[in-house]
Amino acid sequence: MSEADAISIRTTLEGEITWRRDEVRRLRNMQSLDISKEAQESLRRALIVMLYAHLEGYAKFSLEQYAEVINRAGLTVKEGRKQLAAACLVEKFKSYRTPDTVDPFDPSGARARQVLRDADFLEELFDLQARKIALNVDHVTSADSNLSPSVLRRNLAMLALDDSEIHRFTNALEGLLKLRNNIAHGERLNLPSDPSFEKLEGRIFGLCDSLTLVIYQSVRDETYRR
Repeated sequence: MSEADAISIRTTLEGEITWRRDEVRRLRNMQSLDISKEAQESLRRALIVMLYAHLEGYAKFSLEQYAEVINRAGLTVKEGRKQLAAACLVEKFKSYRTPDTVDPFDPSGARARQVLRDADFLEELFDLQARKIALNVDHVTSADSNLSPSVLRRNLAMLALDDSEIHRFTNALEGLLKLRNNIAHGERLNLPSDPSFEKLEGRIFGLCDSLTLVIYQSVRDETYRR
């Protein structure tokens, strides 16, 4: 990848953040209108849900962009980082980890069948070296219903992306996710005050900015290569 390619990716990601940030700001500014306390509370609940939605949406979008960069690079598994090889074998790993179903007509045959499964898995590994990396983009960017810190770090790991900057946003992400889930379940909450919400909003978009920088640097430096 050239510097121009990396700059293009960064420009795309920054544009994606901008419209999301603007939408949250417009909704937040509506709280200054002459409306009832109940209406303001409803707005604040909507703000929290929207803030989470934009974080999850941006995380998926940005990681999709990066996964597509890797797929277009045409690397073989041998040329790419080991995490990418693991990501390519997700379905195989899932099958391998699934316990073998006991055959009622051959209950003692499970060990023999496991040997065959082991042999098939080794054959897959031997053939893997020359195979082109083709990531399942939906899988490596999935939020698994909730974009928790552990899910985000898992996705970064599958894409061999540095997650060291992400750790400092863990509390903000956990706090936002808890608020969003409680609202989604119809619970009444003590919602954050304006200053507290703006601080949370700043942290969440700070996380988006950090993702942008990590992806830009990785494209620029081609860190997906061994």
